[in-house]
Amino acid sequence: MDKEINYDTKLPESELDVMLAVWNTEAPVTSPKLMKALGNDRGWKAPTLISFLNRLEERGFIASSKSGKERIYTALADKDKYLHRLACSFVERCYNGSVGDFLNSLYMNKMLDNNDIDALLTWLKAKYN
Repeated sequence: MDKEINYDTKLPESELDVMLAVWNTEAPVTSPKLMKALGNDRGWKAPTLISFLNRLEERGFIASSKSGKERIYTALADKDKYLHRLACSFVERCYNGSVGDFLNSLYMNKMLDNNDIDALLTWLKAKYN
């Protein structure tokens, strides 16, 4: 029986990095492709990556199948749905649910520039006109 994905599961940072690489890597997704996508700055060896992939599979976020000598990994979890839940949880926990306070924090820390603000205003006008 297939395991249902719990989108409320907060993946540990390393597993989230691997999951993002799975979502962003062109199929077929293999461990060598993932190692390349993740880069060498982590100092991970193949067994470390395989361990994270096994955990993600146990949680139902990915599936794997054998193709010759290679394992192919497929995302089962929807990227947008997971990131939406993660973002909402972050804003709720850190900014008491206030998107305005979150955006103000980004602006005050110079993470939003005038181009970002213009894009945000354009998006808001398009959504609410």
